[in-house]
Amino acid sequence: MQKRKTKNMVFISLIIAFFISAFGIFSFSQNIAQAKSSVTKWQKKLIAMGVDPALYQACLPKVSRAEYIRVMKLAAGSGTEKPATDTSGSLGPEISVGLWNFSKSDTFKIDANKGYNIKNSDGNVIAQVAADSTTKVEYDDDGDLKVSGSIASTTVSDKVLFDATDGDNSTLIFNTHKPGDDYDHFRGKIEVNYYHGDDIYSGSSSSVTQIWVINKLPLEQYVWGMGETTGTGDTDHVRVMTTIFRTYGDWYIENATKYKPLGFKIRSDSGSQIYGGYDWEKDHPKIKSAAGDTRGKIIKYKGEVALTPYCSYTNGKTIDYPGHDYPYLKSVKDHRKGIIKSLKPGDNGNHMWGLSAHGALGFAEDGKAWDWILKYYYTGVKIEGSY
Repeated sequence: MQKRKTKNMVFISLIIAFFISAFGIFSFSQNIAQAKSSVTKWQKKLIAMGVDPALYQACLPKVSRAEYIRVMKLAAGSGTEKPATDTSGSLGPEISVGLWNFSKSDTFKIDANKGYNIKNSDGNVIAQVAADSTTKVEYDDDGDLKVSGSIASTTVSDKVLFDATDGDNSTLIFNTHKPGDDYDHFRGKIEVNYYHGDDIYSGSSSSVTQIWVINKLPLEQYVWGMGETTGTGDTDHVRVMTTIFRTYGDWYIENATKYKPLGFKIRSDSGSQIYGGYDWEKDHPKIKSAAGDTRGKIIKYKGEVALTPYCSYTNGKTIDYPGHDYPYLKSVKDHRKGIIKSLKPGDNGNHMWGLSAHGALGFAEDGKAWDWILKYYYTGVKIEGSY
């Protein structure tokens, strides 16, 4: 009997030891970004999905496919995934947003709400600085950037990256000190990228020199800062807009290549879709709430992410998109609230393709649900959860 009890205790001890080594339950480093230099595509997926770093710390230096699957189950299963308004769990793929650019003669300043890393273009940590430390980035010479302020003046190559020292970028908020703009706080990572080449941003073929400020964050947190609405209308209308904003962002993640040389996928202005970052999120909390109601929902057509254009008004109907590239953009009768009879296609930016924003508001006020409204304006689509 004593031998059997001893064997049982040994077996239980082995199980406990396995869980400690496999999942790092009792100890893990605060900064997984520095843990090891090799980052597999599976670890990148976990980072992009916003998964708690503690769940895969023990898998480093190289997260395998099997470990990725196991960690995702841990994140989503057994009640460990937290509500939509939480900052942990799956927040979708990472989106890179071009915020603005500055010239060689300007100085970029940044600080944060907690400690942050300064990294070079290879992802190596140059320094770790405290939250209240302001870092400066300036052009140095020959395509290089110079970092100073919080650290001794240091020249790096054409890129400087900033992220959280504790590995949790979802709660990291940077103050980018954008001149003349109150909306200059952003969640997630910030990158400063030097570019010299064709003027891709304006469409000109002339050569330009630009230093871009780029925000990288999970898609869901990007939606929280959507500047296309104030979120003060009918709740279902705000749900409509957050779903469109998320879908449009996801389409750019998967398909956009135009701004790749500049270091990002999508712009933060009306040239793509307006993104106001953390300040907009904070000032318009109903957007984040509606995003939580539609969390991870993407509009798809035949299994592919749909491009979801919308306009403010129509002259009575939306119009067919020319050609065959977007078969879900069909003409439908608009709600009376979205109609301006004298309007012509193109007037005030109203191309009349896809969804009519004021028409959608009218349907929402009539009691139509957000998903019904989307399927009404985008013919034949499905709304699917992507994360």
